[in-house]
Amino acid sequence: MTGEDATSEPAGRFARSPRAGLMRTRLGAHLAGLIAAAGFALSTDDLARLVGRSHAAVTALLPTADTTELRVDGDGAGRRWWVRDEASIGRIVRALHVGPLPAGAEDDAGFRARALAPFRTALHASAASAHDDWGWENAPDFTLSAAFPRSMHARRDEHRRLIALVTDARRAQVLTARDPDAAAQQAREAAAAIAETARTPADLVALATVLVSAAGWEPAGGTVPRRLAPVFALLGDTERAVALGARVRTDVAIEQAYVARAAARAGDPAARGILDDALARLGDDAPRGALLRTAQAVAGTALHLGADGAGTAVDARGLIERAFTDLDAAPSVENLRGRQFRSSRDEEWALAARTLAVAAVALMQAGRVDAGRRTAGEARAVVDEIGDRVRRAVAEADVAARLSVRTALALSPVAEAALGSVATDAADAALACPDDISGLATVAQLLAAREPSDGDTPEPAAPDLPRARAAADRALALIERSAMIPPTGALRTTVAVTGPTAPAVRAAEAVVAAVAEARHGTALERRTRARGEATVLAEAAVVLDAAGRVEQARAAAHAALEAVGRIPAATRARWYAEVAAVLLAQADTIDDDLFAVAVAAADAERRGSDGPWDAAAPARLVAALLDSEGADHAAEAPGEAPTESASPAESEAPAESASGRPATRHPGTVEGEASGARRASVAGIRATALAALRRGEHARTLTLLADRAVHAGALRAARELAAHALRAAHVVDPVRIERATAAVAEPASSDAAPHGGAGSTGDARLDVSAVAQRWLADGYPIAALGTLAAAAPDAAARIRALIRADLDR
Repeated sequence: MTGEDATSEPAGRFARSPRAGLMRTRLGAHLAGLIAAAGFALSTDDLARLVGRSHAAVTALLPTADTTELRVDGDGAGRRWWVRDEASIGRIVRALHVGPLPAGAEDDAGFRARALAPFRTALHASAASAHDDWGWENAPDFTLSAAFPRSMHARRDEHRRLIALVTDARRAQVLTARDPDAAAQQAREAAAAIAETARTPADLVALATVLVSAAGWEPAGGTVPRRLAPVFALLGDTERAVALGARVRTDVAIEQAYVARAAARAGDPAARGILDDALARLGDDAPRGALLRTAQAVAGTALHLGADGAGTAVDARGLIERAFTDLDAAPSVENLRGRQFRSSRDEEWALAARTLAVAAVALMQAGRVDAGRRTAGEARAVVDEIGDRVRRAVAEADVAARLSVRTALALSPVAEAALGSVATDAADAALACPDDISGLATVAQLLAAREPSDGDTPEPAAPDLPRARAAADRALALIERSAMIPPTGALRTTVAVTGPTAPAVRAAEAVVAAVAEARHGTALERRTRARGEATVLAEAAVVLDAAGRVEQARAAAHAALEAVGRIPAATRARWYAEVAAVLLAQADTIDDDLFAVAVAAADAERRGSDGPWDAAAPARLVAALLDSEGADHAAEAPGEAPTESASPAESEAPAESASGRPATRHPGTVEGEASGARRASVAGIRATALAALRRGEHARTLTLLADRAVHAGALRAARELAAHALRAAHVVDPVRIERATAAVAEPASSDAAPHGGAGSTGDARLDVSAVAQRWLADGYPIAALGTLAAAAPDAAARIRALIRADLDR
């Protein structure tokens, strides 16, 4: 198979073509055959090892630029070649043939397969050598790439080799060292290919082999991140949520209370029982923080229980009373400093106030009007305990927003009036906020009901737009009058309430001017302040762009990039991500140049992302993209979240930064080719950011993103992020283990039940295709094992053996 040397006679008619230099020698013909048979890119190293020749001998024959048959990418040792299209494969096959060949024969699939079979054998032999001789660490790159197993998917005669390849444990270890999701992703893609053509019980055995192997590669022994279990409950998988909530390292009672609230929101009748178990776990000596957080979850549960939530709301109120039984207790060790202690105490009062407000609404909708009115008054009274005036105003706005919650159950006119009166008083008190830009921006956001939804936020509030705009206008006036650079996020939050009005534009222009005129006493001060300057310039660019001040917006965006360049390199990636996130939040509407700046900043973040210190950078990008997507899958019915999912780095092809950005601007929406280019670029940024988090095993960050996604209505993204968080935390799905153990424990009794006993074997109906698709969705072959055992006992026995081996690992 190594061919003869480069001086041999030409091979086939193709050699006579002026563009057929590659085929003029047998070695060249061999190289062309390998590239055609592979169907994916082969590098210089891949080809040299396949034909047993030097790199120089290979590159001397192969083209250095695209031809009508081959595409070329890269340079030097990294150059790669692959066939241009199906017609190119046909021309190469005809050129390889010696002797007469009927017209069009090279286009026949069977003829092509036979002609290229020796070259496919060479590819497989290379993989076999890596398994037996070289070791996967020393294997050619193509044997580890996702393209190699993909080339085997459509060839049923290669399914056996495909299974051996993707279930090779040593190969999986090598891949995992490079990318923690690569091995599982290749296995899932192979499983999908097998499931697509599954017709017999033997195909189910092959599918189970791949799925069980992939599940066994996940490292175990980790701890479930807090706040991950409620995500599964919101996705409709309460069983898994309860099992995960019981396995958090600390605060199991709090986690289970949040699971109960999520289950109640999803409409699961088991919510009240889960909450009772959580309260039973809460000890008599629970610290104040634990009591307040549990009370928050209990009040949220009461809100979603509707008319049956009165008792639960009373439980929440009782937990708050317990928390503040001894107000004179000595501060904890970590809060011994007076200022820090006062800040902590203010936060506790604010949490208690918002929880009482939610409990008041729950009591009202349960018909307990007097109790609801008293509880709402208590919420206002608790706010008065907050010492800091700005914090107090924000807490008043928070209470007003939560008293304005509208649920599926309509309140009575009396309850509506009672809550509305207290909410109005709280909103008026919030407008007494001192002249603090951040405080006023937050008040405006709360009163406008634009608070980002998360696990601590109940149902959306009814907006109080007049008061929200009043607070926002004050904040914008302060930004305009002040010669100081405003806090990051203040301009963005405020303009989200008012829109790009004239005051908003003046405030944005004032921000740009303040940055331009800023004078720094030292180089250190200049580098330190560049962090805030970069973000507020990006915010100003978005405002100016929305108002039609395109040139000013472009100048501000480029100034933001310049400011990030002044930040020390060790922390620069975070601020590149911040600039990109601010701009990408409006990816569909911003000017082309601003979009290009956003992509350039995201690319710079990627190049500077190396090490656990920068987890906030990719997380900020993913969060911004989730917010911009909104409820992208709102119509998708909640269901069981799969424990395995495709790696975003593999499933979404990264775009090459700004090179494909659209040439025209489309206000309001981006359409056609421009829209596709932007979506591809944004998808690439998201995939790269997620891959960075996954490689760094940032389970906590992935959990927070999953929580954000599920509350934004992006259910598919939430499932993907939740699965990533579990794997990053090294947690084996407990429900899968329980179901697998039960499935292999007593096969005789468990198999007979669904079919009326052992005598029903002949009547069993096994829809192989449906079972295959169910297994593929679940990520583990447990469902329908009883039906399979009745229809094909030998196949079921083999699958049970695979599951037992996985459980014994």
